Amino acid sequence: MALRVLQAVAAVAVLCRFPVTLTRAGDRTEGTPGQSYVAAVYEHQVILNPEPHVPLSRAAALKHMMSNLDVYEEQAARAAEQGAQIIVFPEDGLQGFNFSRLSISAYLETIPDPQSEDWNPCTQTDRHAHTEVLQRLSCMARRHSLYLVANMADLQPCRQTFHPTCPPDGRWQFNTDVVFRSDGSLAARYHKHNLYFENAFDAPPRLEVVTFDTPFAGRFGVFTCFDILFHDPTVRLLEQGIRQMVYPTAWMNQLPLLSAVQFQRAFSLGANTTLLAANIRADSLGMTGSGIFTPSTAIYHHARAGQPEEGRLLVLRVPVLDTAWLGTEKRAKGQAGGETAGGEGEAGGETAGGETAGGEGEAGGETAGGETAGGETAGGKTAGGEGEAGEEGETGGEGEAGGEGETGGEAVEAYTRSPKPLSGKREGNSGFCLQDRQHCQEDSLSTSPPTFSPSSPLPFTSSMMYDPFSFLLLSGSEGQLTVCDGPFCCRLQYRRSPQGDNTELYALGAFSGTHTVNGRYNVQVCALVRCLGSEGSSCGQEVEEAESRVDFLLEGKFGTRHVYPSLLGSGMVLEQPDQVKTTAGGRVAMEHSGMTVGLVTACLYGRVYDQD
Repeated sequence: MALRVLQAVAAVAVLCRFPVTLTRAGDRTEGTPGQSYVAAVYEHQVILNPEPHVPLSRAAALKHMMSNLDVYEEQAARAAEQGAQIIVFPEDGLQGFNFSRLSISAYLETIPDPQSEDWNPCTQTDRHAHTEVLQRLSCMARRHSLYLVANMADLQPCRQTFHPTCPPDGRWQFNTDVVFRSDGSLAARYHKHNLYFENAFDAPPRLEVVTFDTPFAGRFGVFTCFDILFHDPTVRLLEQGIRQMVYPTAWMNQLPLLSAVQFQRAFSLGANTTLLAANIRADSLGMTGSGIFTPSTAIYHHARAGQPEEGRLLVLRVPVLDTAWLGTEKRAKGQAGGETAGGEGEAGGETAGGETAGGEGEAGGETAGGETAGGETAGGKTAGGEGEAGEEGETGGEGEAGGEGETGGEAVEAYTRSPKPLSGKREGNSGFCLQDRQHCQEDSLSTSPPTFSPSSPLPFTSSMMYDPFSFLLLSGSEGQLTVCDGPFCCRLQYRRSPQGDNTELYALGAFSGTHTVNGRYNVQVCALVRCLGSEGSSCGQEVEEAESRVDFLLEGKFGTRHVYPSLLGSGMVLEQPDQVKTTAGGRVAMEHSGMTVGLVTACLYGRVYDQD
């Protein structure tokens, strides 16, 4: 699959479109760090230990890890050449998977707590013994002047007399993210809280909510893989106002709702954050899917079956979302020499009046290259001008955003959207409706199960993501449906345009309850999905391809404010909703028209954390 660059919409209370242009991630430029920065993530094809259950000597384990670190070194250099200021590597990228508690022993290093000790492993090599991997990562960050995020295995001694949860062997073993500053000093250490069948590791005895500060973009939060689905630490970071996250992951894709880039994108939109997501590439485990996602722009990669199994570097200039840091920078600039009208191109496309185009300090009006909306991109093209993504989402030439981050020289695909409102709002009506007024309803979405006439399609139950969803089939080229799972109801208005003579089956599904397979957590989900076959029983199974374009408005009334919207097209293409809106009463509505490819899944994925 080609590397893709995606135009997005600002998210949270109201997600609306504003002009954002695509640019490539260029060199660092004096004066630009206050508005934007250049980020990189690397999807790594990990060099594996063929016998992970067999204990190794320390020398053999180091030799194995150094082979992966050699790849990291090469990619860090390439990222730095493209102006990157921070790079994220994936979870398990140094040693791989499927170790036992004993067999991973030789891979462990004791990582000091940077909150209690200032240490630069590259320049202070004698302070801590057996820290060869930490030293290599530290020197890598220092050599390339990068903030560097990696994942490794940590050993922390403990005594049961002081820590009742200390394991019998007297040590904790943690799945750990480490962050190094550009001078090589250790900036942050985070122990993964929500483990996913990881027998080699312990859950930390207490919750860790970890952040680190940078001189170019302010504060970032840290969490790992499975953490993204849980309140702790992820939502706690959001509650602290953190809007920039680094995210090492080793994610196994599961359609139709939880493929890696699909949910990474959904989280960025639903939480209104930047997410720097680095995944593993391991075809045998269904692992691929990495990206740099902000509420206003994104670049991502998902490898398709049959493509060479190799790594992929993504690089993109993105807006700074730390509003406190932006405010400090703005004041410093004003004190240094007075501000120009428009805030010197401050992130968000700031106007002379000082308000941002995206609201709440959002870097919404800014181009990905750090210039204000309507200005020239780094490629020399104006917003909406030549080279802008067209109706089919193709770029107008080389040098677009992220093109320099590719390893295989593939074409970059870009997506922008021209206004095509599907909804029309009437006075006194808080609901949403299609422009065709005969579909409008005066009442908001009911929480009572609908009644069905003898001619109405009847709901049925089918398994999706191991959960019993209530489904209704779509019929005809347009219409509206309501399906409920108990008191939780989802409503759909749609028009579809089948391509050729295809007879693809689609269904609207609703589920409210506790997911219990491969993890336990409570969800409320509204999903429009393409069914695998021609029978209702195939609805909810994994599908990657579709031909039917569907214009739709999907809405539900949720018992949580944490709802993550996603829109997945044929061939693992991420499309952007034209609009997503929420109300104080819990109603969330997503609408979209003019798809560039067939629809696979449109989903509102609500997490009811307090019911876990």
